Order: sequence, then C-alpha cells, then structure tokens
Amino acid sequence: MELPFAPIGRGALFDRLALGHAGRLTVLTPNRRLAAALVRAFDEDRARAGLVAWESADVLSWSAFVERTWDEALHAPHAGNLPVLLAPAEEQALWESIIADSRHAKELLSPASTAAACREAWQLLHGWRIASATAAADGNEDAKAFGEWSARYERATREGRFVDSARLPDALARLLGKEGPARPSTLVLHAFDLVTPQMRALLDAFASAGTEVLACDAPGQAATAARVPLASPGEEIAAAARWARTRLESGTRAGRALRIGVVIPDLSQSRLVVERVFAATLHPGGIAPGGAREPRAFGLSLGLPLPGFAIARDALLVLRLAGREIAFDEASRLLRSPFLAGAQDEAGARARLDAALRERAAGTLTLDRLVGLLQAKGMPRAPRLAEGLDRLAQFRHSDLFGARMPPDWAKAFADALRVAGFPGDRALDSAEFQTLHKWHEVLAAFARLERVTGKMGFQEALGRLARLAADTLFQPESPEVPVQVMGILESAGLDFDHLWVMGLTDDAWPLAARPNPFLPVHAQRAAGMPEADAASSLALDRRITQGWLRAAPEVVVSHALAKGDAQAAPSPLIAGLQACEEKDLACEPTPSWRDAIHEAARLERLTDERGPAPASGAGRGGTALFRDQAACPFRAFAAHRLGSSAPEVPQPGLTAADRGTLVHAVLARAWEALRDKGALDSAREGDLDALLARAAGEALERFGRRRPHVVEGRFAALERGRLASTVRAWLDYERGRGDFEVLATESKVPVTFGGVTVNAKLDRVDRLAGGGCAVIDYKTGEARVATWLGPRPDEPQLPMYALAGGQDVAAVVYAQVKAGKPAFKGLARAENLLPGTSLVTRDGSRLAAGYADWTQLLEGWQRELDALGRAIAAGDARLDPKRGAETCKSCDHRLVCRVADNPPGDPDESGDERDE
Repeated sequence: MELPFAPIGRGALFDRLALGHAGRLTVLTPNRRLAAALVRAFDEDRARAGLVAWESADVLSWSAFVERTWDEALHAPHAGNLPVLLAPAEEQALWESIIADSRHAKELLSPASTAAACREAWQLLHGWRIASATAAADGNEDAKAFGEWSARYERATREGRFVDSARLPDALARLLGKEGPARPSTLVLHAFDLVTPQMRALLDAFASAGTEVLACDAPGQAATAARVPLASPGEEIAAAARWARTRLESGTRAGRALRIGVVIPDLSQSRLVVERVFAATLHPGGIAPGGAREPRAFGLSLGLPLPGFAIARDALLVLRLAGREIAFDEASRLLRSPFLAGAQDEAGARARLDAALRERAAGTLTLDRLVGLLQAKGMPRAPRLAEGLDRLAQFRHSDLFGARMPPDWAKAFADALRVAGFPGDRALDSAEFQTLHKWHEVLAAFARLERVTGKMGFQEALGRLARLAADTLFQPESPEVPVQVMGILESAGLDFDHLWVMGLTDDAWPLAARPNPFLPVHAQRAAGMPEADAASSLALDRRITQGWLRAAPEVVVSHALAKGDAQAAPSPLIAGLQACEEKDLACEPTPSWRDAIHEAARLERLTDERGPAPASGAGRGGTALFRDQAACPFRAFAAHRLGSSAPEVPQPGLTAADRGTLVHAVLARAWEALRDKGALDSAREGDLDALLARAAGEALERFGRRRPHVVEGRFAALERGRLASTVRAWLDYERGRGDFEVLATESKVPVTFGGVTVNAKLDRVDRLAGGGCAVIDYKTGEARVATWLGPRPDEPQLPMYALAGGQDVAAVVYAQVKAGKPAFKGLARAENLLPGTSLVTRDGSRLAAGYADWTQLLEGWQRELDALGRAIAAGDARLDPKRGAETCKSCDHRLVCRVADNPPGDPDESGDERDE
C-alpha cells in the first residue's frame, strides 16, 4: 500500500539504523513478528559488513511503540495528571461488569463473549473515526445495546481516570502538542498495508512536533510462482511438509540459514494437525523412545491458549478441585500430573491408585470425597499425594471462602497451589519454566483487576482467572528455526527464500465480508474498513496476495480440489497462475518412521500360539474364563493369565451394569424371605411392599460401601423406589406361574470341564411342580437364548451350571426383569414347565435347531464346554476371534494382541451376526 509519506529504501534505512542511538530513528512494523524479522535482517547486514559488534536497531510493532511512548510520558516531569492505562484484562472485566448490570444481561448466552465483541467494536469505532456516524445512525438492536454499554463504559473510564488501548493514540497525540514525552528524530513505517485514520492522526502529530515520518515498503523479489491443485486440505498440509523438508535439505543461502515460510489461512483451526504432520515429516525419528530430543526445524507462529500447556492446565485443575466438584477424568489427570510433589517417586503408586479409584469413584468428585477415597481401606497408597491433597482440603475450609478483592484471591490461589505441592519437585524444562512464568504473569494481571472490580466469591474469582488464562495466547520462546508456519496476518511484510501458501480455494479466499455487528454497516463502508463489505475485503486480500507473490524467489500456492464431499475451485486471485503437479516441484518422497523401520527390518516369523499350561486345574475368572475362551483364545489368555484389563470409566450416576446388580440383590433378598410360590401368593400387599423397600435400601447401602457418593440424597430415594417397583412388577409376573420352590439364590458352585475347574455363580434355582429344576439367570437388558447354542457359545454360564449343578435340570431360562417387558426366555425338556420356554424335541425348537431332544442338547453343551476347558488347560492362546473383526470391536485387549497389525477377516464375509 502506498503511504502519504516520503519513501526510503531498505539499504538507506539500514544505513541510518547503523548510526545507532545518535540517529534517533525508530522503525515501526504492523506486528511483532515482522519487527523481529527486520532486526534479524539488519543484524545479518551488519555481519556481512564485517562488524563484530553494533548498536541494536530500534524496531517496534505499532502497538508496542505507542505503549512505550505513553510509558515515557508517565515518567516525564509533568505526568501527574495523566490517566492510568488499562490492561486488556481490565478492559475486558470492565466491559463484563457493565454488560452484566444492564437490562440486556438476561438475554445473553455468554456475557464474556459479548464483552470481547464490544471491545473489538470500541477499537474500530476509534481507530476508524466513526463515533459521530455511529451516534447519528438508527441502528439495530445490537447497535442500540452497544450504544448504551459504550456510554456507560466511557463514563466509568472518565470517572476512574483510565485510558484504554483504543483511545491511547488519541491521548498521546494530544500530549505531543505540549511538553510531552521524548520523540524520535525519525519514524519509519515499514511494510504497512493499512493505516487507520487514528494512526494517521498520531503520525501527523509527530510530524507537527518535528519528527520526520518516512515509509519503507517490504522488499519485493523476482518470483517464480506455481499453482498446485491437491486432492484435499489434508494432502495440502502433507505436500507442504514434504516440500519444506526438500528445500531445507538443499542447504544454506548466501552464507545464512534458509528462510522457508508456509502460510495457512485457517491455522487456528488446523494447528494440531499441522504440527503433527510437520513433526512427522521433518523429524520422523522424534517418536522413537529414549535418546535426546533434537531441536525442531519448524515453528508455528500461532500460540495456544495458556491452559493448552500441561503445567497451566494442571494449576487450574488444582484450583477447580478446591472449588465444588470436577469430572472424574479431570481428577484422574490431576492424580497423574507430573507437577504435584512426589510425582516421580510415586508414579507407579499413583497409576495403581487411579485404576483403583475408577472402580469406586463416581463420575464427579469433590476434594473432600477424593481425600476420603485416598484414605479408604484397601486403596493403593501414595502418601505424598494424599498429604498434599489433605493440606489443600484444610486450606480450602480455612482460606477459600468468603468475598475478597482480586489481589487477595490471587494470593490465596498461589498459596493453594503451594500447599498442594505445585509445581512439583522435578526440574522443569525450558518450555515448562516459561509457561510457569507466564502463569505467574496471568495471576498478577488478575490481581490488578481490583481497579475495575469489587469483591467477589471463589467461583467468580476462579472463573475470571480461567477466562483470563484462556484469552492468553502463549508460545514458549525457542531458537530461530528455518521453517516458519504462520497465519495470514503474521506473514505480512516478511520475505523468504521459499514460500508456500495453502488453502486458497474460491470459498476461502478472498475472505468473506465480516462487518462488525455492533456498528452501522454504512458507517463501516464509508470509512473504508476492510471486510466491511465484499469490495473492501477483495481489495485487501488482493494486496496480500500480491505481497505473497513477491515475498520469495520461489512461491507455491495451493488449493484443494475437494473439501469432504464437495468439490472446490481455486480462488480467482490465483486462478491465472500456471498449474503444475507436486512432482514438478522436485519434492523428494519422505518415508514415515514406521515405514523406514519396516523397510530396514529383517523379520523372523515365529508362530507362538500356546502359553504355559495353568499351574493347577483351577481357573481364575469364573465362567468368564470359558466365555472369553469361546470368543477368542487370546482374549482369555490376556485377561485371565496375563491379568490384562481395561481401566474403568466412572460415569455420572448409575451405569446399566450397576442397575442390574442392584436388581439382582433385591430379588435375591426377596426370595430369601419368600422361598416359594405359596408365600408369594399369600403375602399381603403392604407386607410385600415393605419387604421390597427394605431389600432395596439394603442393596443401595451395600453398593454405597463399595462406591460411596454415587447414589445419595434424592437420587437414592428415586432409585430405591425404582428398584422396588421393578421387582414388584416382576413378582406380579411370576404369580402367573405354576407352583415352584426357590432352592438357591446367588449360589456359587464349582464346575469342571476339560480338566479346568471354576466357580459358577447362578442367580437362582427353582424346583418345579412338573418335575426337575429350572436354572434362572436375571437379565435387566435384552436376553437372547441363541447365545447358549452352537460351537463356542457366547454365554456359557447357564449351560455350565445346568451340567454341573448337581440338580435334575429341566429348564434353563433367562428372566428378563425389564420394566414393561417382563418375560422368561429359555429352553425346557417338557411343556408347561415355565412360560416363555421353547421345547427341545425332534420336531425342534427353532432356537435349538440341530438338537433332537433335551439329552442331545445337554450332550452338545458338554462337548463344547469340555473342548473349551481342554484348550484352556493346554494354554491355547491363538488369535482366533469367533466372528472376526466383529468380536474384536468389544475386546479390551486389542493393544496387547495388536490385532490392527494382523486384522482378522472381514465380518461381512463370515455371514455371522453376533448375538448380544
């Protein structure tokens, strides 16, 4: 953009900068990245001139220069009446309080987001000099609300003698006409694409005060530009990474390191993917365990919100835990945090503690509950962790209640972290140390909110601190790297040896118009604000595109041919460039670390499908051992011989399995009291209801001892009522049966098949009036008899008990105890033994097809179960899932067997369908 100031070339600029302090020259840039790049270019120029030492160049971003000049004015002799400059966090807090106290507060979903939008509108209002046009306009409801809020904001800052960043250039311009701050002899604007009316007014004030104002354009280069269409946005990222590696390996340029740039317009959305792909391409060995981690050859310009770094995230988690309650997964992360004292010494104990807590904790935890669980009998011990959290709990009760001012809360938060053992006792690496320092800066910024806020409670204070941390973008400082990945704004004015710009599809570039919703659109258009309408957005993006095409000797622009299922076309701003393929860029293919290992390996194949036989005939895991062996021999070996198990994932409230366990317990207690059909029929309604209420209460009490705080208060009362009503409905259903006697409930019986003995636990065994016994298993979900039948039965528990229970078994049934759908489902040797059972005869039950009669069914079960037992006894550990990939979907041991490296057959080819 051509500026209305006298021009100066890059060479003449460096010559004047070489004069050092005596030259009194300051260079201004649009952003900090360009300022750092210009300083680096000046230093390289001095080194090429043969110098070994020189004065640093005074190069600043525009905002940094304005703030520095204001700070100098504050220290001038007559600075006593100057207003106090508000920090961004203070501006945000003041806007939030004004919005929260307004009549519109209840209509807003997020007052904090609205406050941030108001800050942006306030900046534009003053930067583009449209305050008068805005005041005179009849705006929409948003504009009217902003008018009310901004009037109150202006009054609050005036009464508090504050100035904000939006009005700081105007305040500084007024000072320059008086005895104000020291002024540079010359100001040079370097590579500005845009100068707002407010900026122009300040520059004019400097010129009127005797400062020479010059303009220096970004150096253009004779570029070779190529347009590369690629299949998808993901392929663009991968191709740019391969290209960057190829160019990086080509060496240096004129005795200095190469400068390679990659511009990604949507970097904020794709940052994690970009970082992963570039790391895998430029440092493929970085994932290898052990060894020193080499410095990265690439850097990303866009920082992360401060809580995106583990040490800051865990600091906030400690404070949140000291508040009300947090989700279990957050508590789990905190328990395993390396930033709590004793983390290294107790790493194993804390991992075991986390696994144990998953079996006992609720979906959410308070600090007091967590401390209680850590001290519970039978829990793994991590003394330093328990001591730290216990101290935090005591500190919470004594120091984290009541209303306080922000400085007091900042001190309390720092003390809370200290007593909890934060940030641990191991040495922090450079990035962690810098992040901790930034955390302390955020805590200090929070303390300064006392100038614009009053007293607040713990939750409000912590919420403000968390929002302040989330609004703080941070990137640890690192050595200069040759490959820079950046967004649009960060690339302005920079020059490179090689530049790749991606994502330039017609729907993404030029950017769509985005007028500010709080300001009249006609006023924004009249002022020439970029993105106020399609024309201004196109004009700005055309200038940016032209700058890219002159920023390096080699420029590559790319666009995707498709985004998801939708086709895409190149932006009209690059469509005229000659298209080429990636291979024309002379990019070398980059094998992944995994591929490189496989290509270099000399594999020796060894079939190892048999583990050592069990030490004795006793098997661990009950009937689940046979069930897992039927599903996949390796699953049984991993679970019951190696002890592999997936960690539990605590859920809020009761899981389906928990509810089933409670129903089982209530039914067992009810039949222990009733014993037979006659007692059920003769029981008075009130007595039966009282029995079930007691049984439900006892079941919940026992459950609470194992998993405290999961079911409490009103929820416990509701669950007690649900249990009683569910079981009552089932008992009413059973009244329709013939006579029977309950012989056993919740009984364990040792059963042996193929030389392997396990304990089988049956819910219930009834003696039937028609002869024989019925083996009953309660199901609170869907029940399918087919899971007992055929080779390798999916659910062998009932067949195992039927064969080895020592009873004359005449029926094997599921009792489906399901609200609204009570039913028996099973098989019987004679008619009318139980409702809902299928008769096994030569004509055949459909479910038991293939078995001529009851005896043949029992013999078939015996064969299958003996075969499974013999395989277990022999140590059979083959990777042989019964239904291929379908079986593997429900397996917890895929990481142990590495089934992904040797996948079983496609389930669609097997023709089988899993019964669940």
